[in-house]
Amino acid sequence: MPQQASTIIKAEITWLSLGEFTQVSGLSQDQVSELVELGVLSPSGTSAAEWVFNPHAMALARRLRRLQEDLDIKLDLHALALGFSLLERISELECQLSRERAARFHD
Repeated sequence: MPQQASTIIKAEITWLSLGEFTQVSGLSQDQVSELVELGVLSPSGTSAAEWVFNPHAMALARRLRRLQEDLDIKLDLHALALGFSLLERISELECQLSRERAARFHD
């Protein structure tokens, strides 16, 4: 009887404090605080001293930083927050559409 190979994937999720997050992302604490106020970033914790950021927030912060560097612009955080909110909504709608198409395919 042939042996089946099993694969175990170990995923480690790293949560970063505000200080670690700013160091890794390249964003200032003021920028991070403003992005939190605007709802672009959603850390866990009730105050800046308790904030911890998940990998999704880190990926988003890196994209923001790349945009700033690639386009050589100063981040207008309010416009950026609106843009990212719209992009997130588009992504949600695309996922919903994909699920609905998959459901129709299986029916």
